[in-house]
Amino acid sequence: MNKILIFILFAIFPIVYANPNYADCLLYSINTSVADVSFTPDTHSQLGLPYLFNYSISGISPTTTSTSLFIAFFTENDNVPFDVHIIKVPSNKTELNFSNLHINAPLITDSYTIMFAMMDDTIGYINCVTFPRFSSTSSS
Repeated sequence: MNKILIFILFAIFPIVYANPNYADCLLYSINTSVADVSFTPDTHSQLGLPYLFNYSISGISPTTTSTSLFIAFFTENDNVPFDVHIIKVPSNKTELNFSNLHINAPLITDSYTIMFAMMDDTIGYINCVTFPRFSSTSSS
């Protein structure tokens, strides 16, 4: 029985926040809930090669015409992104599921934080999550 429970736990938990070492966005002065994001490869991608992302959220207020999903890349000690991808979100959605989004890894460094943030111009940030991906050779 315990082996079955352990297997179920390992099967369930990777579905939510499938990539390890995620964090909230308080470092960037964004205090929101954390979204469900997964991506591959989970290791440092070679410069410029694509990541494959999945993003989902439910139970939000209906989106407006000014809602967007931001995928941003930050260096270790910076609070301004050096690369940003913006995906417009359809209006009147209370849940979203983006699958198989291709976003290229940065071309300038393999040491960065990836941020996923959904923002609406009328209400501000809806949610945000970060994934620090710093190479072991990066300097602080």
